[in-house]
Amino acid sequence: MTRKLVPLLALVLLAAAPARPFWGSFVSAIGNAVGNAIGLGGGGFSLAGLMPVSVKEAAPVVAAAQERLRELQDINAIATSTLDHYAGAAGTLRSLGPLGRFRADATPWLQSVAADRHGTSGDWTRVLNGAAVPGGPVAAYGRAAEPVPDWTPVLPTLPPEVRDTVRRGHATVELADAASVRSMAVLGELRRLAPQRRRAHDLLERDALDPGNAAQALPALLGKVSVAQIRQVRGTEQTNQLLDALLEAELAGLKRERDRLARSMAAAAEYRALVAAQPPPNWRMP
Repeated sequence: MTRKLVPLLALVLLAAAPARPFWGSFVSAIGNAVGNAIGLGGGGFSLAGLMPVSVKEAAPVVAAAQERLRELQDINAIATSTLDHYAGAAGTLRSLGPLGRFRADATPWLQSVAADRHGTSGDWTRVLNGAAVPGGPVAAYGRAAEPVPDWTPVLPTLPPEVRDTVRRGHATVELADAASVRSMAVLGELRRLAPQRRRAHDLLERDALDPGNAAQALPALLGKVSVAQIRQVRGTEQTNQLLDALLEAELAGLKRERDRLARSMAAAAEYRALVAAQPPPNWRMP
């Protein structure tokens, strides 16, 4: 009889004792464990004193767990896609074989050379090759080009039509000289920087043909593609500079040809006017 009363007495004591000290600690420990598992540690969430837990109070826990599950699913999808990409890239590289056999040297920029027998053409070629000369491209061009006479003291004594012709002729020569000097400067700068461009292109080609895993990783490939695009943009800009200089020289040449044609037309008009002013010939039969 006594043995049967012991469990019953213990049950009565548990029922009569306050619920908070035991059940509160027990449920609080469970809440902390669940919060740490779903990323809500540090006292951000607690189930202490929730006995029993209602469906409404458990909604934040379920929502947080579902959000964490979606994040893990997204990470898994990204990892799977990355692995598939690398597997395809590795298969492509294996099928290509040694990448070094695709290397090809570019044609180097050649230097201009002149005999410079009388000291009038050497600075011209040095400017074209990107070297510095006393006075720069203007002085080098002037030492090789034929000088233009100075008509300033004589212009007031010339007839108006001749004066205008001389002035326009000077404009033609000055524009042609300016276009030539600029073309020399642009070409010299391109040749001066040619070794730097060649080294950069060689390094980029070497990295592109590197068969190592680090060189063929996706970030490395994207970086090399970006650098190659920048090099292409700069090369296009240099080509545009050359085309711009050639167009300026072409415009100066067109003006020279146009002036020559205009002078021919003016001479023809003067000849026709002179002929029209002459009396008609008096023809007489013998």
